[in-house]
Amino acid sequence: MLLDGANIASSHIPEPLMRQMRSSVFLMGPLLARFGEVQLYQPGGCAIGERKIDLHLRGLAALGADIEEKGSRIVCKAKRLTGAEIILDFPSVGATENIMMAAVLAKGRTTIVGAAREPEIQDLQRFLNELGAKVRGAGTDTIFIDGVDRLEGCVFEIIPTVSCREPSW
Repeated sequence: MLLDGANIASSHIPEPLMRQMRSSVFLMGPLLARFGEVQLYQPGGCAIGERKIDLHLRGLAALGADIEEKGSRIVCKAKRLTGAEIILDFPSVGATENIMMAAVLAKGRTTIVGAAREPEIQDLQRFLNELGAKVRGAGTDTIFIDGVDRLEGCVFEIIPTVSCREPSW
């Protein structure tokens, strides 16, 4: 699959798309870092049920984002994100990933304390570093991110997913 984000010109994610898939919230950090603002809505589409995104928002606010919530609409703005120490109340995979993706373009160092340690966090670190980011510590409860001015493209192979199928024997 070839992904090219060079021509992305909008930081607005339409509500119908946000309602379809919980993971659409993962666009918040990268779009905020790239454009200095993002407008989105509370995500939906989660089989587990409604899950809060407060840790995502608190992490971005700690990086310097101004966040305004009006009903289900969320607007985040920041002229330039700045590194910070962010202490998560619990190891949220989604919040850890969103903060990592925003912090790679923030000025200075970001430290995420209480970070999630799952393999996908380690794989995201590997991916971001391939793009030119400076991230270390994934797989532990503390991740360090030194912000860079820009990211480049790369060729990347994601980790495989585990299948829970019946054995074929």
